Amino acid sequence: MRIKAQYNQHQVSKLNNNPLTAAIPIFTDKERVLSSLKAVPHIEENYWSLPEVYQQIELLKLNLLHVPVPQLYALYNKFTSLIIHNYSLYDPLAAKTNKLQFAVAHTTRKEGFNSIGYMERTTADSVLISGYSGTGKTTSIRASLSLIPQVIEHETFDDKPFRQDQLVWVSFDLPATSSSKALALNFFAAVDNTLGTNYYSEWKDKGHRSVERHLGQMQLIAVTHHLGLVHIDEIQFMLKYSKQKDSPSFNIIEALFNKLGIPIVLSCTSQGRESLLADHKRADFTTARRMLNNREFQFSTYRIKDRFFNEMFDALFASELCSSETAPGNKFREKFHYLSCGLPAVMARLAYLHHETVSQLRAKFSEKEESYQTDDINRLEKVFNNQFSLVSTALKNLRTGNVSNFEDQIEKDEQGNICLTNEEVKKAKGKRRVKAVKDVPINSQTPLGMPEPLLPIDVKGMHKYLEGGVNE
Repeated sequence: MRIKAQYNQHQVSKLNNNPLTAAIPIFTDKERVLSSLKAVPHIEENYWSLPEVYQQIELLKLNLLHVPVPQLYALYNKFTSLIIHNYSLYDPLAAKTNKLQFAVAHTTRKEGFNSIGYMERTTADSVLISGYSGTGKTTSIRASLSLIPQVIEHETFDDKPFRQDQLVWVSFDLPATSSSKALALNFFAAVDNTLGTNYYSEWKDKGHRSVERHLGQMQLIAVTHHLGLVHIDEIQFMLKYSKQKDSPSFNIIEALFNKLGIPIVLSCTSQGRESLLADHKRADFTTARRMLNNREFQFSTYRIKDRFFNEMFDALFASELCSSETAPGNKFREKFHYLSCGLPAVMARLAYLHHETVSQLRAKFSEKEESYQTDDINRLEKVFNNQFSLVSTALKNLRTGNVSNFEDQIEKDEQGNICLTNEEVKKAKGKRRVKAVKDVPINSQTPLGMPEPLLPIDVKGMHKYLEGGVNE
């Protein structure tokens, strides 16, 4: 979200003397914040009288469902505090800030990349967020970040000219390939998408330029636009990088941002976390332990008694979608929890496919439509067995606590497709190159078969709604 700077009166007076901190609103009403992020799509009351094609259109609205996870407000507080603390340590109007920007620009042109750091900044905090695939880590992180303006346009501050587009935060994925140039291009694309700049197009065909020049340009962008926080997703990809000299590493990430005083949020799968922090063979992982100097957040599956699971279930089985116009009973709820393992990504896809199947059967066999009901547990199991065969073994492992095999068996290839299971890989090795399963609607963020929720939130409208909770 891009906004015009409006300078707030923070309860800590020092924060009001700096345009970078004064322009960031703080929302302190937890329930108001969470309600602003909850998105439950409206299903037409005449769903069951609609032709099949319109029913499917209505069902696609379930992709837009977003129920905030319990950790979401804590994430918002953590991100906001890191950003504002970072900004409070320097004055963007001071001469030494201009000196730093000039030094980075000079280094970028002459040497490319300063991996040692700049004395003007203090090493910033870093946060790690991990969890099982499908638990909604990325969605929750970006939902929390959506509460914070991403770009703030300044004109003047304290009667002094300050024409600046402040880039408060940026979020991008670690590349699936072992290339630091690809890391830079991912960053450029994320910045362009936010600021409307052309860094990606300017650098995508400059493969002849050194890795150092690419990384130096990242630093230059960060200091030029007063970048406040960086979120890098899919950190577990580091485990797949070869020992190629210029592959992205914790050393590079730390030098790029942390040594410039810019806080970093890293996210990965739970298996990725354990492997990254337990690897004693590469020096990078000593750096990892040093970098992860703030709080860790861990996402797991949700129990059937958890508020989040029940809010999700109630939204996925709204009365308008149920054949009897009432939500299924407890036995159905228990079976749904068992099959989905309490993973939001699986819950959303399973509910969608179950509703679609029941609707199609009732339309096809209209003379006995009463035989096909939403609360049919056997039908739910049939849908699961038919549509989740690619990940059923993985989910079985998760139910028994074998997280390592769960992550292995839903591992993604470089294009973000579900890979073959371990057993199939073993059979295929030595015979042919293993290919990913094709024609499966997989989003690169969710290897369980359901796109991440698109967070259909009117961000500017949300901020107007939340104004009552600013600096209470």
